Amino acid sequence: MTRARGFIVAGLLFATMLGQTSSRAHAQQVRDQRAVPAPAGPTGTGVVSGVVTSEDGARPVRFAYLVLLGTGTGTMKVSSTDADGRFMFANLPADRYTLGASKPPYLGTVAGARRPGRTGAPIAVADGQKITNVAIRMPMGASISGTITDEKGQPASNTAVTLQQLRLQNGERTLVSPSSGVRDVQTDDRGRYRFFGLLPGEYVVSGLRANPFPARQLTVTEVDDAIKTGSAPPAPSTPSSVRYAPVYFPGTTRMTDAAPIAVGSGEERSNADFRLELVPTARIEGSVATGNLQPAFLPNVALMTTGSSQARTVQSVRIGPDGRFQFSNVTPGTYSLIAQGPAPAAGQAGNFAATTIEVTGADLLGLQLTIQPMLAMSGRIVFRGAGVVPALAGRRIPIRPLNPLAGAPIPSVMPTNDAGTFNITNLLPGNYVIGAPLSFGPTSDSMTWALESVIADGRDITDRPFEITPDSLPKDLVVTYSDRFQELSGRLSRADGAPVSEHTIIVFPEDRTLWVTGSRRIVTTRPGTDGRFTLSGAGPTTLPPGKYLLAAVTDIDRNEQFDPAFLGAIIPAAAPITLLPGEKKVQDLVVK
Repeated sequence: MTRARGFIVAGLLFATMLGQTSSRAHAQQVRDQRAVPAPAGPTGTGVVSGVVTSEDGARPVRFAYLVLLGTGTGTMKVSSTDADGRFMFANLPADRYTLGASKPPYLGTVAGARRPGRTGAPIAVADGQKITNVAIRMPMGASISGTITDEKGQPASNTAVTLQQLRLQNGERTLVSPSSGVRDVQTDDRGRYRFFGLLPGEYVVSGLRANPFPARQLTVTEVDDAIKTGSAPPAPSTPSSVRYAPVYFPGTTRMTDAAPIAVGSGEERSNADFRLELVPTARIEGSVATGNLQPAFLPNVALMTTGSSQARTVQSVRIGPDGRFQFSNVTPGTYSLIAQGPAPAAGQAGNFAATTIEVTGADLLGLQLTIQPMLAMSGRIVFRGAGVVPALAGRRIPIRPLNPLAGAPIPSVMPTNDAGTFNITNLLPGNYVIGAPLSFGPTSDSMTWALESVIADGRDITDRPFEITPDSLPKDLVVTYSDRFQELSGRLSRADGAPVSEHTIIVFPEDRTLWVTGSRRIVTTRPGTDGRFTLSGAGPTTLPPGKYLLAAVTDIDRNEQFDPAFLGAIIPAAAPITLLPGEKKVQDLVVK
Protein backbone atom coordinates (compact mmCIF):
# COMPACT_ATOMS: atom_id res chain seq x y z
CA MET A 1 0.00 0.00 0.00
CA THR A 2 2.91 2.36 0.78
CA ARG A 3 4.35 1.84 -2.67
CA ALA A 4 1.05 2.63 -4.38
CA ARG A 5 0.60 5.78 -2.30
CA GLY A 6 4.10 6.86 -3.31
CA PHE A 7 3.19 6.56 -6.99
CA ILE A 8 0.09 8.71 -6.53
CA VAL A 9 1.87 11.48 -4.62
CA ALA A 10 4.77 11.50 -7.07
CA GLY A 11 2.36 11.69 -9.98
CA LEU A 12 0.88 14.85 -8.51
CA LEU A 13 4.33 16.32 -8.02
CA PHE A 14 5.36 15.64 -11.61
CA ALA A 15 2.10 17.14 -12.84
CA THR A 16 3.08 20.27 -10.94
CA MET A 17 6.47 20.32 -12.63
CA LEU A 18 5.09 20.05 -16.15
CA GLY A 19 2.18 22.44 -15.65
CA GLN A 20 3.03 25.33 -13.39
CA THR A 21 0.94 28.28 -12.32
CA SER A 22 2.18 31.47 -10.70
CA SER A 23 5.34 31.73 -8.61
CA ARG A 24 3.35 32.48 -5.46
CA ALA A 25 1.02 29.50 -5.94
CA HIS A 26 3.97 27.26 -6.75
CA ALA A 27 5.89 28.37 -3.66
CA GLN A 28 2.88 27.65 -1.45
CA GLN A 29 2.48 24.26 -3.12
CA VAL A 30 6.13 23.40 -2.45
CA ARG A 31 5.72 24.34 1.22
CA ASP A 32 2.60 22.23 1.50
CA GLN A 33 4.25 19.23 -0.16
CA ARG A 34 7.36 19.47 2.01
CA ALA A 35 5.17 19.61 5.11
CA VAL A 36 3.91 16.09 4.31
CA PRO A 37 6.58 13.44 4.99
CA ALA A 38 7.30 11.11 2.08
CA PRO A 39 6.31 7.48 2.59
CA ALA A 40 9.06 5.29 4.00
CA GLY A 41 10.67 3.13 1.35
CA PRO A 42 13.54 0.73 0.81
CA THR A 43 17.12 1.97 1.01
CA GLY A 44 20.31 0.98 -0.77
CA THR A 45 23.77 2.18 -1.72
CA GLY A 46 23.12 3.82 -5.09
CA VAL A 47 23.76 7.51 -5.78
CA VAL A 48 22.34 9.90 -8.39
CA SER A 49 23.82 13.38 -8.69
CA GLY A 50 24.17 16.10 -11.28
CA VAL A 51 23.39 19.70 -12.09
CA VAL A 52 20.36 21.75 -13.16
CA THR A 53 21.02 24.64 -15.54
CA SER A 54 19.19 26.97 -17.90
CA GLU A 55 18.35 25.60 -21.34
CA ASP A 56 21.60 26.86 -22.87
CA GLY A 57 23.63 25.46 -19.98
CA ALA A 58 25.08 28.89 -19.17
CA ARG A 59 23.45 29.50 -15.78
CA PRO A 60 22.87 27.17 -12.84
CA VAL A 61 19.30 27.02 -11.56
CA ARG A 62 19.64 27.58 -7.85
CA PHE A 63 17.25 26.06 -5.30
CA ALA A 64 15.18 24.22 -7.91
CA TYR A 65 12.71 21.71 -6.48
CA LEU A 66 13.54 18.05 -7.32
CA VAL A 67 11.51 14.83 -7.09
CA LEU A 68 13.03 11.38 -7.67
CA LEU A 69 10.69 8.43 -8.17
CA GLY A 70 11.68 4.77 -8.38
CA THR A 71 9.34 3.11 -10.85
CA GLY A 72 9.90 -0.39 -9.46
CA THR A 73 10.30 0.07 -5.72
CA GLY A 74 8.10 3.13 -5.33
CA THR A 75 10.98 4.99 -3.67
CA MET A 76 10.33 8.73 -3.59
CA LYS A 77 12.82 11.39 -2.53
CA VAL A 78 12.48 15.17 -2.52
CA SER A 79 15.39 17.61 -2.58
CA SER A 80 16.59 20.90 -4.11
CA THR A 81 19.64 22.21 -5.90
CA ASP A 82 22.30 24.22 -4.12
CA ALA A 83 23.66 27.65 -5.04
CA ASP A 84 25.60 26.08 -7.93
CA GLY A 85 22.58 24.17 -9.27
CA ARG A 86 23.96 20.83 -8.05
CA PHE A 87 22.05 18.02 -6.34
CA MET A 88 22.59 14.51 -4.97
CA PHE A 89 20.35 11.63 -3.95
CA ALA A 90 22.04 8.92 -1.87
CA ASN A 91 21.08 5.57 -0.28
CA LEU A 92 19.10 4.49 -3.33
CA PRO A 93 18.05 0.88 -3.92
CA ALA A 94 18.58 -0.62 -7.37
CA ASP A 95 15.77 0.63 -9.60
CA ARG A 96 14.88 2.76 -12.62
CA TYR A 97 14.30 6.35 -11.53
CA THR A 98 12.44 9.29 -13.03
CA LEU A 99 13.80 12.68 -11.96
CA GLY A 100 12.01 15.99 -12.40
CA ALA A 101 12.94 19.59 -11.62
CA SER A 102 10.71 22.61 -11.07
CA LYS A 103 11.26 26.31 -10.45
CA PRO A 104 9.28 29.22 -11.95
CA PRO A 105 9.69 30.99 -14.28
CA TYR A 106 11.35 27.93 -15.83
CA LEU A 107 9.24 25.12 -17.22
CA GLY A 108 9.12 21.91 -15.23
CA THR A 109 11.53 19.44 -16.83
CA VAL A 110 12.16 15.70 -16.53
CA ALA A 111 15.71 14.37 -16.87
CA GLY A 112 16.33 13.10 -20.39
CA ALA A 113 13.41 14.96 -21.97
CA ARG A 114 14.18 16.20 -25.47
CA ARG A 115 11.75 19.13 -25.28
CA PRO A 116 9.56 20.82 -22.64
CA GLY A 117 6.46 18.86 -21.73
CA ARG A 118 7.98 15.56 -22.88
CA THR A 119 8.57 12.44 -20.83
CA GLY A 120 12.17 11.88 -19.80
CA ALA A 121 14.49 8.90 -19.83
CA PRO A 122 14.54 6.71 -16.69
CA ILE A 123 17.86 6.60 -14.86
CA ALA A 124 18.95 2.98 -14.33
CA VAL A 125 20.76 2.49 -11.00
CA ALA A 126 22.34 -0.82 -10.01
CA ASP A 127 23.34 -1.85 -6.48
CA GLY A 128 26.12 0.44 -5.27
CA GLN A 129 26.26 2.34 -8.57
CA LYS A 130 27.10 6.06 -8.51
CA ILE A 131 25.66 8.07 -11.43
CA THR A 132 27.18 11.53 -11.25
CA ASN A 133 26.57 13.10 -14.65
CA VAL A 134 22.81 13.74 -14.72
CA ALA A 135 22.19 17.08 -16.44
CA ILE A 136 18.77 18.73 -16.47
CA ARG A 137 18.39 21.81 -18.66
CA MET A 138 15.31 23.87 -17.87
CA PRO A 139 13.82 26.12 -20.56
CA MET A 140 12.02 29.34 -19.79
CA GLY A 141 8.29 29.49 -20.39
CA ALA A 142 6.97 31.43 -23.36
CA SER A 143 4.66 34.44 -23.11
CA ILE A 144 1.91 36.06 -25.17
CA SER A 145 0.85 39.65 -24.56
CA GLY A 146 -1.02 42.42 -26.30
CA THR A 147 -3.51 45.27 -26.06
CA ILE A 148 -7.27 45.07 -26.51
CA THR A 149 -9.28 48.13 -27.55
CA ASP A 150 -13.01 48.68 -27.71
CA GLU A 151 -15.08 49.44 -30.78
CA LYS A 152 -14.06 53.12 -30.51
CA GLY A 153 -10.34 52.35 -30.37
CA GLN A 154 -10.07 53.11 -26.64
CA PRO A 155 -8.30 50.75 -24.19
CA ALA A 156 -10.70 47.99 -23.13
CA SER A 157 -9.99 47.68 -19.42
CA ASN A 158 -11.38 44.87 -17.25
CA THR A 159 -11.89 42.64 -20.30
CA ALA A 160 -11.74 38.90 -19.66
CA VAL A 161 -9.05 37.30 -21.83
CA THR A 162 -8.95 33.54 -22.44
CA LEU A 163 -6.05 31.45 -23.73
CA GLN A 164 -6.64 28.08 -25.38
CA GLN A 165 -4.12 25.69 -26.85
CA LEU A 166 -4.44 23.84 -30.15
CA ARG A 167 -3.87 20.17 -29.46
CA LEU A 168 -4.39 16.95 -31.37
CA GLN A 169 -7.35 14.96 -30.06
CA ASN A 170 -9.21 12.17 -31.83
CA GLY A 171 -7.10 12.93 -34.88
CA GLU A 172 -8.30 16.55 -35.02
CA ARG A 173 -6.79 19.84 -33.89
CA THR A 174 -8.93 20.95 -30.97
CA LEU A 175 -8.91 23.91 -28.60
CA VAL A 176 -8.23 22.83 -25.01
CA SER A 177 -7.04 24.42 -21.79
CA PRO A 178 -3.28 25.10 -21.83
CA SER A 179 -1.31 22.12 -20.54
CA SER A 180 0.80 24.50 -18.44
CA GLY A 181 -2.22 25.32 -16.26
CA VAL A 182 -2.43 29.01 -17.26
CA ARG A 183 -5.73 30.63 -16.30
CA ASP A 184 -7.80 33.48 -17.72
CA VAL A 185 -6.65 37.02 -17.06
CA GLN A 186 -8.17 40.52 -17.25
CA THR A 187 -6.84 43.54 -19.06
CA ASP A 188 -5.45 46.40 -16.98
CA ASP A 189 -6.35 50.09 -17.25
CA ARG A 190 -4.38 50.33 -20.51
CA GLY A 191 -6.17 47.35 -22.06
CA ARG A 192 -3.01 45.25 -21.70
CA TYR A 193 -2.93 41.50 -20.98
CA ARG A 194 -0.13 38.93 -20.62
CA PHE A 195 0.07 35.15 -20.39
CA PHE A 196 3.36 33.59 -19.28
CA GLY A 197 4.86 30.23 -18.33
CA LEU A 198 3.64 28.66 -21.58
CA LEU A 199 4.90 25.45 -23.10
CA PRO A 200 5.92 25.64 -26.76
CA GLY A 201 2.91 25.25 -29.01
CA GLU A 202 0.06 27.04 -30.77
CA TYR A 203 -2.43 29.16 -28.84
CA VAL A 204 -5.65 31.05 -29.53
CA VAL A 205 -6.42 34.27 -27.60
CA SER A 206 -9.95 35.62 -27.19
CA GLY A 207 -11.46 38.53 -25.27
CA LEU A 208 -14.98 39.20 -24.00
CA ARG A 209 -16.12 42.43 -22.36
CA ALA A 210 -19.10 42.79 -20.08
CA ASN A 211 -22.05 43.87 -22.17
CA PRO A 212 -23.57 47.35 -21.74
CA PHE A 213 -26.96 47.84 -20.17
CA PRO A 214 -29.86 48.11 -22.63
CA ALA A 215 -29.83 51.66 -23.98
CA ARG A 216 -31.47 53.85 -26.57
CA GLN A 217 -31.20 57.47 -27.71
CA LEU A 218 -33.54 59.83 -25.75
CA THR A 219 -35.71 62.39 -27.43
CA VAL A 220 -35.41 66.12 -26.56
CA THR A 221 -38.79 65.97 -24.80
CA GLU A 222 -37.70 63.05 -22.63
CA VAL A 223 -34.53 64.90 -21.64
CA ASP A 224 -36.49 68.07 -20.73
CA ASP A 225 -39.01 66.06 -18.68
CA ALA A 226 -36.23 64.30 -16.81
CA ILE A 227 -34.60 67.65 -15.91
CA LYS A 228 -37.88 69.16 -14.75
CA THR A 229 -39.09 66.22 -12.69
CA GLY A 230 -35.75 64.93 -11.51
CA SER A 231 -36.79 61.39 -12.41
CA ALA A 232 -35.09 58.93 -14.72
CA PRO A 233 -36.40 58.57 -18.27
CA PRO A 234 -38.41 55.43 -19.02
CA ALA A 235 -36.44 52.22 -19.60
CA PRO A 236 -36.25 50.91 -23.16
CA SER A 237 -39.18 48.69 -24.07
CA THR A 238 -37.05 46.30 -26.13
CA PRO A 239 -33.71 44.68 -25.32
CA SER A 240 -30.49 46.04 -26.76
CA SER A 241 -29.97 44.89 -30.35
CA VAL A 242 -26.17 44.90 -30.13
CA ARG A 243 -23.79 43.23 -27.69
CA TYR A 244 -20.15 42.43 -27.28
CA ALA A 245 -19.27 39.01 -28.66
CA PRO A 246 -16.13 36.98 -27.94
CA VAL A 247 -13.44 38.24 -30.32
CA TYR A 248 -10.52 36.05 -31.34
CA PHE A 249 -7.09 37.31 -32.34
CA PRO A 250 -6.48 38.96 -34.80
CA GLY A 251 -10.03 40.38 -34.60
CA THR A 252 -12.81 37.98 -35.60
CA THR A 253 -15.95 36.78 -33.86
CA ARG A 254 -15.71 33.40 -35.61
CA MET A 255 -13.66 30.82 -33.78
CA THR A 256 -12.87 29.07 -37.06
CA ASP A 257 -11.22 32.28 -38.35
CA ALA A 258 -8.96 32.75 -35.32
CA ALA A 259 -5.23 32.98 -36.07
CA PRO A 260 -3.17 30.63 -33.85
CA ILE A 261 -0.12 32.18 -32.19
CA ALA A 262 2.90 29.86 -32.26
CA VAL A 263 5.54 30.28 -29.55
CA GLY A 264 8.79 28.44 -28.94
CA SER A 265 10.68 27.78 -25.75
CA GLY A 266 11.20 31.06 -23.86
CA GLU A 267 9.79 33.14 -26.73
CA GLU A 268 8.03 36.40 -25.88
CA ARG A 269 5.27 37.11 -28.38
CA SER A 270 4.07 40.67 -27.84
CA ASN A 271 1.72 42.93 -29.81
CA ALA A 272 -1.00 40.30 -30.10
CA ASP A 273 -3.46 43.19 -30.31
CA PHE A 274 -7.09 43.13 -31.42
CA ARG A 275 -10.29 45.12 -31.15
CA LEU A 276 -13.62 44.25 -29.58
CA GLU A 277 -16.81 44.46 -31.59
CA LEU A 278 -20.44 45.24 -30.92
CA VAL A 279 -22.39 42.81 -33.07
CA PRO A 280 -26.10 42.48 -33.92
CA THR A 281 -27.95 40.01 -31.72
CA ALA A 282 -30.80 37.65 -32.45
CA ARG A 283 -33.89 36.30 -30.74
CA ILE A 284 -34.37 32.53 -30.70
CA GLU A 285 -37.82 31.05 -30.18
CA GLY A 286 -38.98 27.48 -30.32
CA SER A 287 -40.72 24.67 -28.53
CA VAL A 288 -39.94 21.30 -27.00
CA ALA A 289 -42.38 18.51 -27.81
CA THR A 290 -42.72 14.76 -27.60
CA GLY A 291 -42.72 12.49 -30.62
CA ASN A 292 -46.48 12.95 -31.02
CA LEU A 293 -46.08 16.76 -30.90
CA GLN A 294 -47.40 17.13 -27.36
CA PRO A 295 -45.69 19.74 -25.10
CA ALA A 296 -42.77 18.23 -23.22
CA PHE A 297 -42.71 18.87 -19.49
CA LEU A 298 -39.01 19.57 -19.04
CA PRO A 299 -37.63 22.27 -16.74
CA ASN A 300 -35.04 24.11 -18.86
CA VAL A 301 -33.39 24.40 -22.23
CA ALA A 302 -29.73 25.48 -22.46
CA LEU A 303 -27.93 27.34 -25.21
CA MET A 304 -24.29 26.25 -25.41
CA THR A 305 -21.31 27.20 -27.55
CA THR A 306 -19.82 24.57 -29.85
CA GLY A 307 -16.69 24.28 -31.94
CA SER A 308 -14.34 23.68 -29.00
CA SER A 309 -13.83 20.99 -26.42
CA GLN A 310 -14.59 23.66 -23.82
CA ALA A 311 -18.34 23.93 -24.24
CA ARG A 312 -19.83 26.88 -22.37
CA THR A 313 -23.43 27.53 -21.35
CA VAL A 314 -24.46 30.95 -22.70
CA GLN A 315 -28.01 31.02 -21.39
CA SER A 316 -30.48 28.70 -19.74
CA VAL A 317 -34.21 29.48 -19.73
CA ARG A 318 -37.29 27.80 -18.38
CA ILE A 319 -39.65 25.99 -20.71
CA GLY A 320 -43.24 27.20 -20.47
CA PRO A 321 -46.27 24.97 -19.80
CA ASP A 322 -46.94 25.01 -23.54
CA GLY A 323 -43.41 23.74 -24.23
CA ARG A 324 -42.19 27.07 -25.63
CA PHE A 325 -38.90 28.82 -24.89
CA GLN A 326 -37.17 32.06 -25.92
CA PHE A 327 -33.61 33.41 -25.86
CA SER A 328 -32.72 37.08 -26.37
CA ASN A 329 -29.54 38.95 -27.26
CA VAL A 330 -27.74 35.95 -28.79
CA THR A 331 -24.53 36.93 -30.56
CA PRO A 332 -23.49 35.30 -33.87
CA GLY A 333 -21.96 31.83 -33.67
CA THR A 334 -22.62 28.10 -33.69
CA TYR A 335 -24.63 26.78 -30.74
CA SER A 336 -26.22 23.64 -29.38
CA LEU A 337 -29.74 23.76 -27.96
CA ILE A 338 -30.07 21.11 -25.26
CA ALA A 339 -33.03 20.09 -23.12
CA GLN A 340 -32.75 17.31 -20.57
CA GLY A 341 -35.30 15.76 -18.27
CA PRO A 342 -34.73 13.77 -15.07
CA ALA A 343 -34.97 10.00 -14.96
CA PRO A 344 -38.39 8.76 -13.81
CA ALA A 345 -36.72 6.47 -11.25
CA ALA A 346 -33.27 5.38 -10.10
CA GLY A 347 -31.56 3.21 -12.70
CA GLN A 348 -33.88 4.38 -15.49
CA ALA A 349 -33.03 6.69 -18.39
CA GLY A 350 -34.22 10.28 -18.61
CA ASN A 351 -35.29 12.32 -21.65
CA PHE A 352 -33.15 14.42 -23.96
CA ALA A 353 -33.42 16.71 -26.98
CA ALA A 354 -30.71 18.57 -28.87
CA THR A 355 -30.05 20.39 -32.11
CA THR A 356 -27.29 22.58 -33.56
CA ILE A 357 -28.08 26.07 -34.85
CA GLU A 358 -26.17 28.83 -36.64
CA VAL A 359 -26.86 32.39 -35.47
CA THR A 360 -25.96 35.20 -37.88
CA GLY A 361 -27.73 38.18 -36.30
CA ALA A 362 -31.22 37.49 -37.71
CA ASP A 363 -33.97 36.10 -35.47
CA LEU A 364 -34.54 32.34 -35.48
CA LEU A 365 -38.19 31.51 -34.87
CA GLY A 366 -40.22 28.32 -34.87
CA LEU A 367 -37.43 25.93 -33.83
CA GLN A 368 -38.65 22.47 -32.85
CA LEU A 369 -36.90 20.20 -30.35
CA THR A 370 -38.25 16.64 -30.20
CA ILE A 371 -37.77 14.80 -26.94
CA GLN A 372 -36.61 11.22 -27.04
CA PRO A 373 -35.81 8.88 -24.17
CA MET A 374 -32.15 8.34 -23.46
CA LEU A 375 -30.96 4.78 -23.77
CA ALA A 376 -30.11 2.31 -21.04
CA MET A 377 -28.43 -1.06 -21.02
CA SER A 378 -27.27 -3.65 -18.51
CA GLY A 379 -24.54 -6.22 -18.26
CA ARG A 380 -22.53 -8.28 -15.85
CA ILE A 381 -18.96 -8.41 -14.65
CA VAL A 382 -16.86 -11.57 -14.44
CA PHE A 383 -13.51 -12.17 -12.70
CA ARG A 384 -11.38 -14.94 -14.16
CA GLY A 385 -7.90 -15.70 -12.85
CA ALA A 386 -5.60 -17.68 -10.60
CA GLY A 387 -5.76 -15.34 -7.62
CA VAL A 388 -8.42 -14.66 -5.03
CA VAL A 389 -11.50 -13.38 -6.85
CA PRO A 390 -12.58 -9.93 -5.60
CA ALA A 391 -16.12 -9.17 -4.51
CA LEU A 392 -18.48 -8.58 -7.42
CA ALA A 393 -20.51 -5.86 -5.72
CA GLY A 394 -19.70 -2.15 -5.78
CA ARG A 395 -17.82 -2.05 -9.10
CA ARG A 396 -18.35 0.63 -11.76
CA ILE A 397 -17.73 -0.32 -15.38
CA PRO A 398 -16.23 2.65 -17.25
CA ILE A 399 -17.82 3.73 -20.53
CA ARG A 400 -16.41 6.51 -22.70
CA PRO A 401 -18.26 8.33 -25.51
CA LEU A 402 -16.29 9.07 -28.66
CA ASN A 403 -16.88 12.55 -30.14
CA PRO A 404 -19.60 13.46 -27.62
CA LEU A 405 -22.06 16.26 -28.29
CA ALA A 406 -21.13 19.48 -26.49
CA GLY A 407 -23.10 19.66 -23.26
CA ALA A 408 -24.47 16.14 -23.58
CA PRO A 409 -25.23 14.30 -20.33
CA ILE A 410 -22.59 12.01 -18.91
CA PRO A 411 -23.53 8.31 -18.97
CA SER A 412 -24.64 7.19 -15.53
CA VAL A 413 -23.08 3.92 -14.38
CA MET A 414 -24.71 2.16 -11.44
CA PRO A 415 -22.45 0.02 -9.20
CA THR A 416 -22.65 -3.72 -9.62
CA ASN A 417 -24.79 -5.76 -7.25
CA ASP A 418 -23.79 -8.95 -5.45
CA ALA A 419 -24.29 -10.93 -8.67
CA GLY A 420 -22.04 -8.57 -10.66
CA THR A 421 -24.88 -7.03 -12.64
CA PHE A 422 -24.65 -3.34 -13.57
CA ASN A 423 -26.85 -0.76 -15.33
CA ILE A 424 -25.78 2.16 -17.53
CA THR A 425 -28.29 4.94 -18.22
CA ASN A 426 -28.33 8.41 -19.82
CA LEU A 427 -26.87 7.07 -23.05
CA LEU A 428 -27.30 8.96 -26.30
CA PRO A 429 -27.02 7.20 -29.66
CA GLY A 430 -23.37 7.19 -30.73
CA ASN A 431 -20.05 5.38 -30.52
CA TYR A 432 -18.63 4.29 -27.17
CA VAL A 433 -15.71 2.35 -25.74
CA ILE A 434 -16.79 0.10 -22.87
CA GLY A 435 -14.44 -1.10 -20.13
CA ALA A 436 -11.22 0.15 -18.54
CA PRO A 437 -9.43 -0.31 -15.20
CA LEU A 438 -11.89 -1.02 -12.41
CA SER A 439 -11.10 2.04 -10.34
CA PHE A 440 -8.38 4.48 -9.38
CA GLY A 441 -6.50 4.32 -6.11
CA PRO A 442 -4.01 2.13 -4.25
CA THR A 443 -6.13 -1.00 -3.81
CA SER A 444 -4.96 -4.52 -4.50
CA ASP A 445 -7.88 -5.13 -6.87
CA SER A 446 -7.28 -2.07 -9.03
CA MET A 447 -3.54 -2.80 -9.28
CA THR A 448 -3.90 -6.54 -10.02
CA TRP A 449 -6.90 -7.11 -12.26
CA ALA A 450 -6.93 -5.98 -15.89
CA LEU A 451 -9.68 -5.83 -18.48
CA GLU A 452 -9.60 -9.04 -20.52
CA SER A 453 -12.63 -8.78 -22.78
CA VAL A 454 -15.94 -7.08 -23.48
CA ILE A 455 -18.43 -9.32 -25.29
CA ALA A 456 -21.74 -7.93 -26.56
CA ASP A 457 -24.18 -10.60 -27.81
CA GLY A 458 -21.26 -12.86 -28.69
CA ARG A 459 -19.29 -10.11 -30.49
CA ASP A 460 -15.88 -9.08 -29.18
CA ILE A 461 -15.86 -5.29 -28.78
CA THR A 462 -12.87 -5.06 -26.44
CA ASP A 463 -11.21 -1.63 -26.87
CA ARG A 464 -13.22 -1.07 -30.07
CA PRO A 465 -15.74 1.66 -30.88
CA PHE A 466 -19.21 0.21 -30.32
CA GLU A 467 -22.23 1.96 -31.81
CA ILE A 468 -25.21 2.19 -29.49
CA THR A 469 -28.62 2.88 -31.02
CA PRO A 470 -32.17 2.08 -29.91
CA ASP A 471 -32.05 -0.95 -32.24
CA SER A 472 -28.59 -2.19 -31.24
CA LEU A 473 -28.69 -2.27 -27.44
CA PRO A 474 -26.90 -5.47 -26.36
CA LYS A 475 -29.03 -8.09 -24.69
CA ASP A 476 -26.03 -9.91 -23.22
CA LEU A 477 -23.06 -7.73 -22.24
CA VAL A 478 -20.23 -9.46 -20.36
CA VAL A 479 -17.16 -7.58 -19.09
CA THR A 480 -14.37 -9.91 -17.97
CA TYR A 481 -11.36 -8.99 -15.82
CA SER A 482 -8.33 -11.22 -15.35
CA ASP A 483 -5.22 -11.24 -13.17
CA ARG A 484 -3.21 -12.72 -16.04
CA PHE A 485 -0.91 -10.24 -17.70
CA GLN A 486 1.51 -9.92 -20.59
CA GLU A 487 5.01 -8.45 -20.45
CA LEU A 488 6.78 -6.59 -23.25
CA SER A 489 10.27 -5.24 -22.70
CA GLY A 490 13.51 -4.81 -24.58
CA ARG A 491 16.62 -2.75 -25.15
CA LEU A 492 17.29 0.05 -27.61
CA SER A 493 20.85 0.26 -28.84
CA ARG A 494 23.07 1.29 -31.72
CA ALA A 495 24.71 -1.19 -34.07
CA ASP A 496 27.81 -1.25 -31.85
CA GLY A 497 25.72 -2.19 -28.81
CA ALA A 498 25.83 1.22 -27.12
CA PRO A 499 22.55 2.01 -25.31
CA VAL A 500 20.21 4.68 -26.71
CA SER A 501 17.95 6.64 -24.38
CA GLU A 502 17.00 9.77 -26.34
CA HIS A 503 14.31 8.08 -28.46
CA THR A 504 10.68 7.29 -27.66
CA ILE A 505 9.44 3.70 -27.94
CA ILE A 506 5.88 3.23 -29.19
CA VAL A 507 3.78 0.10 -29.56
CA PHE A 508 0.44 0.09 -31.38
CA PRO A 509 -1.91 -2.57 -32.82
CA GLU A 510 -1.78 -3.74 -36.43
CA ASP A 511 -5.57 -3.53 -36.58
CA ARG A 512 -6.42 0.09 -37.50
CA THR A 513 -9.91 -0.20 -36.00
CA LEU A 514 -8.17 -0.22 -32.61
CA TRP A 515 -6.48 3.14 -33.24
CA VAL A 516 -8.74 4.96 -30.78
CA THR A 517 -7.73 8.01 -28.77
CA GLY A 518 -6.85 6.96 -25.23
CA SER A 519 -6.53 3.28 -26.18
CA ARG A 520 -4.58 1.15 -23.71
CA ARG A 521 -3.17 -0.70 -26.74
CA ILE A 522 -1.20 2.37 -27.86
CA VAL A 523 1.63 2.96 -25.39
CA THR A 524 4.79 5.04 -25.39
CA THR A 525 7.77 5.06 -23.06
CA ARG A 526 11.35 6.27 -22.91
CA PRO A 527 14.29 3.85 -22.56
CA GLY A 528 16.43 4.21 -19.48
CA THR A 529 20.02 5.34 -19.52
CA ASP A 530 20.90 1.67 -20.10
CA GLY A 531 18.64 1.58 -23.17
CA ARG A 532 16.14 -0.77 -21.53
CA PHE A 533 12.40 -0.18 -21.75
CA THR A 534 9.18 -1.77 -20.55
CA LEU A 535 5.83 -1.27 -22.28
CA SER A 536 3.65 -3.83 -20.52
CA GLY A 537 3.61 -5.60 -17.19
CA ALA A 538 1.39 -6.70 -14.35
CA GLY A 539 -1.72 -4.74 -13.54
CA PRO A 540 -4.53 -2.94 -15.33
CA THR A 541 -2.28 -1.28 -17.94
CA THR A 542 -1.03 -4.57 -19.35
CA LEU A 543 -1.15 -4.84 -23.14
CA PRO A 544 -3.85 -7.29 -24.26
CA PRO A 545 -2.75 -10.26 -26.38
CA GLY A 546 -2.63 -9.46 -30.09
CA LYS A 547 -0.56 -8.38 -33.07
CA TYR A 548 1.38 -5.14 -32.61
CA LEU A 549 3.93 -2.90 -34.26
CA LEU A 550 6.94 -1.67 -32.27
CA ALA A 551 9.01 1.38 -33.26
CA ALA A 552 11.51 3.92 -31.94
CA VAL A 553 10.90 7.56 -32.91
CA THR A 554 13.10 10.58 -32.33
CA ASP A 555 10.32 12.72 -30.87
CA ILE A 556 6.57 12.64 -30.40
CA ASP A 557 4.09 15.29 -29.36
CA ARG A 558 1.51 14.74 -26.67
CA ASN A 559 -1.51 12.83 -28.06
CA GLU A 560 0.29 12.40 -31.39
CA GLN A 561 0.54 8.70 -30.55
CA PHE A 562 -3.21 8.44 -31.23
CA ASP A 563 -3.11 10.27 -34.57
CA PRO A 564 -3.92 7.76 -37.35
CA ALA A 565 -1.82 9.74 -39.84
CA PHE A 566 1.22 9.58 -37.55
CA LEU A 567 0.80 5.87 -36.84
CA GLY A 568 0.38 5.12 -40.53
CA ALA A 569 3.56 7.04 -41.36
CA ILE A 570 5.78 5.03 -38.98
CA ILE A 571 4.53 1.58 -40.02
CA PRO A 572 7.42 1.04 -42.51
CA ALA A 573 9.95 1.57 -39.71
CA ALA A 574 8.11 -0.61 -37.16
CA ALA A 575 8.82 -4.22 -36.21
CA PRO A 576 5.82 -6.58 -36.10
CA ILE A 577 5.39 -8.56 -32.88
CA THR A 578 2.77 -10.94 -31.56
CA LEU A 579 1.92 -10.97 -27.86
CA LEU A 580 0.34 -14.24 -26.74
CA PRO A 581 -1.82 -14.63 -23.62
CA GLY A 582 0.41 -14.60 -20.54
CA GLU A 583 3.55 -14.20 -22.65
CA LYS A 584 6.65 -12.41 -21.38
CA LYS A 585 8.27 -11.14 -24.57
CA VAL A 586 11.62 -9.43 -24.96
CA GLN A 587 12.05 -7.47 -28.20
CA ASP A 588 15.24 -5.47 -28.73
CA LEU A 589 15.51 -2.63 -31.26
CA VAL A 590 18.59 -1.32 -33.03
CA VAL A 591 18.88 2.28 -34.21
CA LYS A 592 20.46 2.44 -37.66
